[in-house]
Amino acid sequence: MKTIYILSAAVSSALMLSGCGSHRHEPQAVSASNPTVTYRYHGDQELLQANQNAVGFCNQYQAMPRTVRIERGDERRLVMFECVPAASMTSVQTITPNTPYPYRSDEELLDTSRGAQRYCTSHGGEAIETVTTAPDGSRSVTYSCR
Repeated sequence: MKTIYILSAAVSSALMLSGCGSHRHEPQAVSASNPTVTYRYHGDQELLQANQNAVGFCNQYQAMPRTVRIERGDERRLVMFECVPAASMTSVQTITPNTPYPYRSDEELLDTSRGAQRYCTSHGGEAIETVTTAPDGSRSVTYSCR
């Protein structure tokens, strides 16, 4: 009985070893992601500057930044952008220059900023953004092109 067991173990080992040499497995991609960049910011004007910086960062990949995540803590605020091909960007808000646009969140501010950037770029300029806070605490942003 022992001989049969040893013989079958030897045959099994030989088959396993021959199987390892004859089949070559290539690694398979499980997931891939676009380049990302994260900025720390304080206040709305720095958030807009972070968005401009992300445009410059993503340009090297022939892509545009899309906001992935915004974290707001007591002491720090972080925004993460992902570089995506411009063709895959969803439509953005249409902007009329020199018109104040109210916003309630950082996401809304970035959305209107992207619309202003696209508008100004399509007219051969760049967007200049001015943030205003009213006495009642409401915020708005006005864009012009230069």
